[in-house]
Amino acid sequence: MALSTDPFDSTELVAVIPEVWTPIVNEAFFDKTVLADFITDLSSYATGGGDIFHVPDLFTNVFTAQTQTTQATEVTTAAPATVDVYLTVNTHKYVAFLIGDLDLQLVAQKYDINSKYAKEAAGVLATTLEASIAGLWSSISTNTIGDTATVVSDAEIRQAIEKLDSANYDLNDCAFFFHPYVYWNQIFAIAKYYTSSTLGNANSAGPVMTGNFNSSSTKNNYKGMLYGIPMYTSTNIVSGLATYRNLLLHKSAFGMALRTMGANRVRVQTQNWLANIALLTVVDIMYGVAVLREPGAVLINSSNAFIGS
Repeated sequence: MALSTDPFDSTELVAVIPEVWTPIVNEAFFDKTVLADFITDLSSYATGGGDIFHVPDLFTNVFTAQTQTTQATEVTTAAPATVDVYLTVNTHKYVAFLIGDLDLQLVAQKYDINSKYAKEAAGVLATTLEASIAGLWSSISTNTIGDTATVVSDAEIRQAIEKLDSANYDLNDCAFFFHPYVYWNQIFAIAKYYTSSTLGNANSAGPVMTGNFNSSSTKNNYKGMLYGIPMYTSTNIVSGLATYRNLLLHKSAFGMALRTMGANRVRVQTQNWLANIALLTVVDIMYGVAVLREPGAVLINSSNAFIGS
C-alpha cells in the first residue's frame, strides 16, 4: 500500500537544490580567413604611413614584336602606356562594449567575460575583412562563367581553369573559393568526382581523388585539390540575386592592405572608463581592398537554390 500521499518534489526542495554554472561557454563560430590569407597583401608597405598604394599595370598594354626586313635599318621603338592601379585604405570598422564595474565584480570569476566578448568582436571584424574581399566579385568582367539558374558543373570548372591557363597565369598560384552550399550540394554531386569507376583504378589519383578530393584535412577550410588547384570553402562568398559568386583567383588578382595599429589584423584596447565607472573595450580594424589584376580572377556563378542530383 502507499506510504504517503504527499511526497516531496522539486518545488518543495527548491531551497536546497543547487544550480551549477559550468566553466563551458558556448561561443560564436566564425569562418576562417581563407581569402585574406591568399591574396596579395600590401600591408608591409604601409609601415611608414600612407593611404594609397600603387601597383603599376604593365600587362594591359604590351610590346609588339617587330620584323626587320632590311638589315641595319633603324629600329621601330614602342612605348606601351602603363595603367595606374591602386588600393586605398579607407575602411575603419570597430566593435565597442562597456561593462559596469559592479557587474564585472558580480560575474563569476571562472568567466573572463571581457576577454570572451573581445574574442567574439575580433571574429566579427575578421569576417568583415573577408566579406569585403569576397565582395570584389562585382568588379570581375573579363572572365565570368555560370548563371543563376543552374548548379556548378564539371565543364564550368574546367572552363574557369582554361580562362587563366590560356592567359598564361601560373596555376600553381591559383585557388578556388566556393560557398559551402555549392561545395556540398553541387560539386560533390558531380559523379566523376566521387565515382571510382571514372578513375580506372580506385587507388590512383585522377583530377580528383575518390571521396575526399585528395585531402584528409579540412584545416582552414581547405577541401583538397581540384584539377591540381587548391580548393577552399567560405561562408563569406557572396550570395545575392539567387546566385553564389564563387571564385577562381590568381593570388595577384585581389589585394589588401591593413593599417591597424599594433601590427595585428585586429586591435583590442581596454580602458577603465571613470566617467561611466566601467570597463570600456574597443576592438577595431583598418584596411583597404581592391582588384589589382582583374583578368586574373574568374567569377563562377551558380544557383543558391538548386541542388545537384
